[in-house]
Amino acid sequence: MKAQLITDWSQVPLIIDLPFAARILGRSVESLKKRAQRGELPGAFRDGRLWRVSKSQLQNYVEGR
Repeated sequence: MKAQLITDWSQVPLIIDLPFAARILGRSVESLKKRAQRGELPGAFRDGRLWRVSKSQLQNYVEGR
């Protein structure tokens, strides 16, 4: 199945996982994981063993680039 193209922030959940964030940022999951571990990915936090990202902070990061 082909991944759905995200064209608007309203299509993004409030909390997203790293693969979804990677699609938005055009980066690899591994590079985002490393940035999250170093505290360089705004809104990233651990949820058990998984990394999650806050939509609002990711949106601010993308729009501030």
